[in-house]
Amino acid sequence: MQNDQNKPAEKASKKTNFIVIASILALATVLFILSRLISSPNDSLSQEDIGSQIAALATEAPAEQPQVTSAPAEADAYLFIILNNRVWGIEPLGEEREVTVDQGDGVVNVIHLLPDGFYMASSTCDNQLCVSEGTVTVDNYQRRILGTSVLRLPHHLDLELVVPSHTLDPNAPDI
Repeated sequence: MQNDQNKPAEKASKKTNFIVIASILALATVLFILSRLISSPNDSLSQEDIGSQIAALATEAPAEQPQVTSAPAEADAYLFIILNNRVWGIEPLGEEREVTVDQGDGVVNVIHLLPDGFYMASSTCDNQLCVSEGTVTVDNYQRRILGTSVLRLPHHLDLELVVPSHTLDPNAPDI
């Protein structure tokens, strides 16, 4: 007799669970589609735009922006270093080297540049998630979950690969 009384409650619980799961899946689908529609810096920057930004950084360099690239603007790809929502530096890719972003108060991030990409070599944060995000390259950014970015949220640092001459690969899984 008691089992018959629990059946309506079980049906209501199953219906509620189904609605919650369906809502979460719908939200995830919408967010995924929106993430593909939002433009990246790769969609709009030309070599001239990047050259202008490098020239502006070289002439404006405020005190909190100690490192500005002086390298030629012509490169196949660039690393935009964005600190506190402001471009801190633009590094042309082409040769292997390291760039250190020292924010003071012991906050230091070291970025390893490669001929065709970059990765976070080290950071002074506790969780080291940015270090484990791996390498961003001209060949793999279209297949990475974070695309062209490596994010350091605790340090307010965003690293963006910019490829002015990119063409989207129609066979890439995220397109």
